[in-house]
Amino acid sequence: MKNLCLLAVLSTMLFMPALAKNVEVEALSGFSSDNPPKTYIVKIVENIPLESGYIESGSLLEGRINVKDATRLKRDASFTFTPTKLIEPDGNVINVKKHYTGKYSKGLDKVKIAKNVALGAGNFMVKGFSTGYTAIEGAVKNEQGNRLKSSAVAVYESTPLSYIEKGGALTIQQGEHFYINFKLNDEE
Repeated sequence: MKNLCLLAVLSTMLFMPALAKNVEVEALSGFSSDNPPKTYIVKIVENIPLESGYIESGSLLEGRINVKDATRLKRDASFTFTPTKLIEPDGNVINVKKHYTGKYSKGLDKVKIAKNVALGAGNFMVKGFSTGYTAIEGAVKNEQGNRLKSSAVAVYESTPLSYIEKGGALTIQQGEHFYINFKLNDEE
């Protein structure tokens, strides 16, 4: 009975809806984490439903940027976005009074996730399977201009040893689409 209660509590925690909203936006100007602007304006790509109506697609969102630099473990630079103004398509300007903070997100690469799961399962069955696959994939892509070197670099990049490297700077081109993940509760 005790195990059944524990299982019920864990399952409700795992399947509890997240109190966040991923908003797809379009960059109206270029952005670089090496030289970030104090404020940034993005265009909302899709209608966002709210409790009291919705935010219309095409609205502009202006806000403050706080950049987090790249760190070791291949963590690229990122930023948080705190909206200050909402400019509706008809020109109506609304000052955002409540403090919302959103984090930059590229979105999920479903193909890469599926490939990693398949390689993990294959490596479980046959030791070294994922290393062999990565070596062949590196040789086929030939990003280094030499198939043997490309193969070795691809194998190194897929090992835990490569995590000592620092991540890269974040650059966003004008017109590029990305996501801002806003928390909908008051927690930081």
